[in-house]
Amino acid sequence: MTLGFLVLRKGFLKVIGATIQAALERGHEAVLIWDPVEPKPGEAVTEADLSAWPRATRLRWARRQPLLPLLQAATIEALIAPSLHYVLKASVRDEGIAEIRRAGIGLYSVDYVFETVTSAPEGYRVIDITFYMSEFQRELHHRLFAAEFAGLGSEIELASRSVISGSTMLDQLAVVDRPAIRKRYGIGPDQPVVLFMSLKMAVPDTWRQLLWGPGARGWRALKALATGHGRWVPEILRGNGYAALGAALAGFCKRTGAALVVKSREKNADPRFLRRIADVFLYDEAVYPYTSIELMSIADLCVHFQSGAVLEAAFVGVPSLSIAVSQEHLRQYSSFNEVYGGRPGSLQNFPGVVWRADPTGAIDRLRGASLGDFRIDADAHRRYVDKFLGFADTGSSVRVLTAIERALSSSRRA
Repeated sequence: MTLGFLVLRKGFLKVIGATIQAALERGHEAVLIWDPVEPKPGEAVTEADLSAWPRATRLRWARRQPLLPLLQAATIEALIAPSLHYVLKASVRDEGIAEIRRAGIGLYSVDYVFETVTSAPEGYRVIDITFYMSEFQRELHHRLFAAEFAGLGSEIELASRSVISGSTMLDQLAVVDRPAIRKRYGIGPDQPVVLFMSLKMAVPDTWRQLLWGPGARGWRALKALATGHGRWVPEILRGNGYAALGAALAGFCKRTGAALVVKSREKNADPRFLRRIADVFLYDEAVYPYTSIELMSIADLCVHFQSGAVLEAAFVGVPSLSIAVSQEHLRQYSSFNEVYGGRPGSLQNFPGVVWRADPTGAIDRLRGASLGDFRIDADAHRRYVDKFLGFADTGSSVRVLTAIERALSSSRRA
């Protein structure tokens, strides 16, 4: 069968790269539908990115142009992408989605780092199967939008419109070459590695800009007073907390003999000190296997700011320190409390897998800790994987494709 993969950003290739490869290995035709124009810095897909799948067909598509003629010309039977309903509504709108549905083309949405829990339930009306990483994620989505799901009515059978598959993105761990990664970045075969995921500074978050942002501390203190944030002034005047955290992390690595690898993204607007403290500093360099999963595969500890890296770390079996900072720019999401609330047993606070700390607590802990103080607990890890990741293997893409094959086979018989 001919499967279309909507790959509008590099991030999409991270999520479904392994699914594309699995589709080719199962004898399907894979058509990569891409748009070289992408406004997000560092996210534009290139021909070089797509060359990771030389047997796949590549088709350019300009967003907000009709999509159905392209799908029909390529005889595509199913369209697959992360957050597919949201992507299609933003590009071809409801009218375009309805056209695709009438043409009998299947629509299948995979999860992008727990993002499915924020998707509109109305997507169940048009998406043939929504894939979740775990049963907990599906239950959480249905609970957060209970009224909206109830409003879909009895004509939408929720159970048949969703499948638990695990994370297709994390399947890429299977193609990682750990010795080659260490050699590429000049890291010894036995040297410990601390992976630091830098903070997104280029977001509309007042706390980040005033406490950890650029500019003289006096100017930032005055701005805090002028904008009603006088309680932040003492902390601002004590110095830049982000720099203090970086210094503590660099000291931890020096004391433990670990290489400090700082992974960032072009859109993060990083402060200059991060390059100074890092043994290796890099942005996303590849999509298959993608850079973060390569780095995680050689890490002994991951430090991040309540990011999706927590799932990558847990999947690989790497302990992580999740630093709680302001996430006000994300508060509108219904899943905010579950993801960022920090209660024990939640995504970012699961001792034995991920430890939560505020910046001051993280600095204090790093100053007196060893790598052995961050150690995966086998029982906690099993429970975390079961709750949030669903599966501990790299077979999620096969599970997705099996479900799609069955659905298409059933629709043909009908």
